[in-house]
Amino acid sequence: MPLFALPVLAGAVALSASPATASTDPTQDQVDAVIAEFGGTQTAPNEVSWDGGAVVLTLAPDAAADSRGITAFSVGGCPSGAFCAYSGTSYTGSRLTFSACTTGNSVAALGTVRSLANSRGTGTVRAYDGWATVATLGPNTGAASVAAGIDKLNCS
Repeated sequence: MPLFALPVLAGAVALSASPATASTDPTQDQVDAVIAEFGGTQTAPNEVSWDGGAVVLTLAPDAAADSRGITAFSVGGCPSGAFCAYSGTSYTGSRLTFSACTTGNSVAALGTVRSLANSRGTGTVRAYDGWATVATLGPNTGAASVAAGIDKLNCS
């Protein structure tokens, strides 16, 4: 099942630790696990990107906080012109950032989505659980708490 509506760039280098050389860095272990499951390219110590940087997963700095690396990010952490999904409520935890407006953006690499931000000056972001719309965000708005089950985001 593809992670995103757009294909992942060919030639992306998958970085992973082999079992014989497993890392003692929990953040690197988490980056390796994301790449192993979803592909992508490591672009920073706590970051995996797809589609030439149009989609970026930023893992929270302290991956030991839980299995998804949850620590605080502020809503201001969602870059201007992008929309973001967070693994924790109130814009905390790991963050998945989308800078291109496409449909069917999977949030599977993030795990559970608990809050959303639309930092775009125009347009709407819709969150879906299957075919059901569970949240709609206007420009420059967010949802500090959303029900678990969101599996994709669309924007217009």
